Amino acid sequence: MDVRDGAGSMTRKPGSTSVWEFVLSAWKAELVNYPILLMQSAAMLGVFSLVLMLSKTSEAVLHTRASFYGWTMGLTGFVLLAMAFQLMNLPSKPYIGSDLLFMAGLLGGWRGGGICWALLVGGRFLFGGAHQAPAFLLDMSMLVLGGIVMHYRIGHKPITSFDWRDVRNAWLVRVAFSMLATGLIHVFALVPAHVNARVFALRILGCTLSLLIIGCMLALLRRDARERESHARALAMSRTNLLTGLPNRLALGEFLEELLVIDARQHVLMTFQVANLKEMVRALGHDWTDHFWGQLSSNLTRGQAGRTLEAFNPRSYQLSDLSLTVVLQGASLEWMEQEQMAPRVQAEVVATLRNTHVAYMQLQLRIGVSNVRMETHVNVASILRDLSLALHSNEQMVRYFHSSFADQSEKDEDVRRQLIDWIHTANPPMQYQPKFHLMTRHVCGAEALLRAQSVKQQPLAPPYVIEIATRHQLLSQFEWCTLEVVARDIKRCLAAGYPIPLAVNISATTLTLPRFGDRVLAFLDLLSVPPRLLFIEITESGHVPDVETVRANIVVLQRAGVGLSLDDFGTGYSALTTLATIPFTEVKIDHSMIARIDQPRMREAVALALESATRYNATLVAEGVETEAQSALLLEMGVLYGQGYLFSKAISMDKLIHMTRRKGAFCADGTLRSPKPAGL
Repeated sequence: MDVRDGAGSMTRKPGSTSVWEFVLSAWKAELVNYPILLMQSAAMLGVFSLVLMLSKTSEAVLHTRASFYGWTMGLTGFVLLAMAFQLMNLPSKPYIGSDLLFMAGLLGGWRGGGICWALLVGGRFLFGGAHQAPAFLLDMSMLVLGGIVMHYRIGHKPITSFDWRDVRNAWLVRVAFSMLATGLIHVFALVPAHVNARVFALRILGCTLSLLIIGCMLALLRRDARERESHARALAMSRTNLLTGLPNRLALGEFLEELLVIDARQHVLMTFQVANLKEMVRALGHDWTDHFWGQLSSNLTRGQAGRTLEAFNPRSYQLSDLSLTVVLQGASLEWMEQEQMAPRVQAEVVATLRNTHVAYMQLQLRIGVSNVRMETHVNVASILRDLSLALHSNEQMVRYFHSSFADQSEKDEDVRRQLIDWIHTANPPMQYQPKFHLMTRHVCGAEALLRAQSVKQQPLAPPYVIEIATRHQLLSQFEWCTLEVVARDIKRCLAAGYPIPLAVNISATTLTLPRFGDRVLAFLDLLSVPPRLLFIEITESGHVPDVETVRANIVVLQRAGVGLSLDDFGTGYSALTTLATIPFTEVKIDHSMIARIDQPRMREAVALALESATRYNATLVAEGVETEAQSALLLEMGVLYGQGYLFSKAISMDKLIHMTRRKGAFCADGTLRSPKPAGL
């Protein structure tokens, strides 16, 4: 407390009576001020508690909020000082400035203490004048210094760990520096001796009040810090998946909202899902994902492609129990697709995980890649919801979402309606990729390909149409209507005098339909089309199931002479098994192998494919032949048949008949001519 400002009211000197009588008389004279000091203390503690409650942040240690404590103590002391001088008509001016100065130094260090000291010194000059200025300047400076000393003793401790020992030590330092200030004032004779003695006596009386103030303020600080720490933990838990420890969907939404405001660049979401969830659950149990997503996140940047992603500050979030989303800041969807980052990362992550657990050998990951900004007004919540729904309804292992999900949903619905219309009319838009004899360049067959356009007259990729058909359980019906078109076109070729073998793509799903083979033969018989002119292409990567209905359908078709073609040979995981199980007439090498046929190892793979096809009495056909060098290499290796842009793109049936007539591959009676070198 500080009562020196009115000390002149007491004129009796300590030398005229005993010291004890002097102390008692000083205490009795100023005891009436105690209620005022208690009220000021209560007001100060109330203000401090209110400011703590209203402040938005709270730090773990004192020094991080030095200015905050300095201004709080300083302004409170300034107001109390004004009230003491302007409103109290007392011989002395009681106020708790000494405790405010000490607490400002204790809580705010030299910065907080300096702010409070400047405010109280300014208030003292403003309201009390310059009377006894050297004394109160020294006194105030010593009290602030004591607080600063204590600050650097306990400032490193977390506020939540403050206890009674810290209160005791702070109080002892407060008393020591207060008495030291009084001693220095006496030594330098800055005030009369009897005045300084009276102040000394009163400060002994005020020690209990200082203990109360220090204890209450440190207790308030500790309670506030603990409440905020508890709230922060609860907040963190609400934004964290408790089983995996990863930030959850709520945290992802908040991060994206903030990112879109502060960073105007494009950003990418890469979302992972387990494609074969049932198999993994059977192998590892229902709680296996509790650890899996954390492992995937930690392994994300270990491979070569993963390290490339580090430049985009990847941050992983668990979108749901069954999916993980990675935010790539500053990346673009176009770059991701151009560099094939998603499949590269997918391959590296799966390879790494398979090395950690034998059960991960059968793991299949599905990835969806989308831009964060796909519309002018971005709704993060709808993006996350629609992304999850889109992935769940998607069978592709890697998918790029180029447009907004609302637009994508509308586009999907338009394609579904087109599929239904094609099925009802049995007239999907088909074109034919001619197949050539590489030596004679004669047309010796063709493959039917879907060449459709959207309602906005944009090309529709066949895999996308197949995906929509599969999603809406229209695939078998759609494939049957394509078969009808091909069968009718074979009849057109026969009528024109050119018995061109035509191939149609049929999925393993359709082959599982009971009596599908009988239905095909019945339709061919209805059109008077020889079964030998129809080829059914089965994609090897689709994995034909070894079930009774499939075996029965294949036997019926094979015995009738329908050709069976294994498409995309070499891209799946069971090529030789599939070739050995089904009596294929033809085997097609995938275009990705032909594109790299200039590489020695790829030529060895093609040679192995040729040997395998020959061993099983099948013809080998090379897809995607685009250069004369590729054609020459294939001929040199013994591959006689191919198709690709070197010879022709997909064309209409009328153009196919015209091309066949011009190339002269068939005789007038419709039979296929014997191949001769093109130069003869």
